[in-house]
Amino acid sequence: MFWRRLGTPEADAAAATAPDSAPGAVPVAAAGARPPEPWDPAAPVARLPVTNDGSRPLELFLEPYCWSEWLEPGARVTVVTVGEAGADWPWSGSSVPDEPFELQYLADMLVVWPYGDLVLLLDAAGNELYRYP
Repeated sequence: MFWRRLGTPEADAAAATAPDSAPGAVPVAAAGARPPEPWDPAAPVARLPVTNDGSRPLELFLEPYCWSEWLEPGARVTVVTVGEAGADWPWSGSSVPDEPFELQYLADMLVVWPYGDLVLLLDAAGNELYRYP
């Protein structure tokens, strides 16, 4: 199961028992997050699927936002970053123009540096768990 730092156990339990939700999924509205805002369809989008295939919880840490989530064994999430449309260097902050992510693996921790103007974290059902900005 995916652990979140925001919300309350009561709200999470109510959302998980909703008839039209996937098991364990917390809809964006139930999590108290703002609804997704559209981005420029011409903007480049990069997705990084992350699965914890280990036997222990794995901390997923998003930099430079200091956001961390714990992935239980078998949990899956996707880190999405949206670059700047029409730019020669669409991924701001990267040292290489076509590299939207940088990864660093530490013991029981995966650090992801998404280089885009918009960063999203989605659960396995596609529900938005985190958005910056």
